[in-house]
Amino acid sequence: MRKNDFSQVTKKNALRRAGYKCERCWTKRDLEFHHKIPLTKGGDSSLENCIVLCHNCHNIAPKDPFLFEKIFLRFASMKELIQHYHADDEDHVIKLLSRELGLEYKELKNRIETDPMSHVDTIKHGMRKRVKSIGHSGFNIPYGYYYDSEMLKVISNEAEIIRKIYKWYLEGVSMGEIAKMLNSNEIPTKRGGLWAKKTISTILKNPVYCGYHRFEGEVKKGKHKIIIELNDFEKVQKTIDDKGGKTKNYNFR
Repeated sequence: MRKNDFSQVTKKNALRRAGYKCERCWTKRDLEFHHKIPLTKGGDSSLENCIVLCHNCHNIAPKDPFLFEKIFLRFASMKELIQHYHADDEDHVIKLLSRELGLEYKELKNRIETDPMSHVDTIKHGMRKRVKSIGHSGFNIPYGYYYDSEMLKVISNEAEIIRKIYKWYLEGVSMGEIAKMLNSNEIPTKRGGLWAKKTISTILKNPVYCGYHRFEGEVKKGKHKIIIELNDFEKVQKTIDDKGGKTKNYNFR
């Protein structure tokens, strides 16, 4: 046994504590032992610093102890991370995380991007490739669409609800009232829950419905079918602005 390896006693205790499964994805196959704080960063080979991971999770574990504990162990994928925070994309979720963790956005983004073993960075590369090829990352599928064969495809009944939401808002119905109308008609959200003003606001501000996709602070033309005409989307943004709301200054033309 090398000097910096975990002892057999430590490994047995770590396995028992972990329930004989990966402490990240819960698989019971190909289990290995990981230094939570790397030896190069002052970590030791104690039980407290020993984490049980499967071979796959071990290979993609970030070297940054902060990212390892706050992101890697909490979420098994970028999709799960984005859905947990109800974010639009990875850039948005980093902003939300930075607020929660008390870090500057640029600092957290830089730490994620510079960690060569970061699973977030690996997934981000795949997301960028999808955005470049099809105009969508494949994550956080919006109401009105489903994802199939690397393409956003329209769900007809949900698309009709989207059109009604835009129509009602342009007719002067408030976001809160729209949510109440949908709930009173027992129309579920994409996750089967109740509508809220924030949900309506997100739909009214999402350029995906007029053919565009937001990713890492940029807006790109998608290849999916639109649900809302561009002119109507822009009218909604102006109406929100006129009412004192916050919208993005998209430059579609």
